[in-house]
Amino acid sequence: MSRFRFVISAAALAVVTASYAQAPAPGDSCSTLHATTQDANGRTMWCNPTMTGDHSLVWQYGGPGE
Repeated sequence: MSRFRFVISAAALAVVTASYAQAPAPGDSCSTLHATTQDANGRTMWCNPTMTGDHSLVWQYGGPGE
């Protein structure tokens, strides 16, 4: 029984890890101004406010002030 619990726990952890491992796309929300990450193709993206609307933070190409 304990081996079964271990397998189920490992599978659940893999699902949670995979969901966090997805690269963001332009326009996806973010929470830290000027943070950087890479998209699925390895291009650098920055967390910047939108130019229109409520100026919420989203992942964009082009660094701060561009």
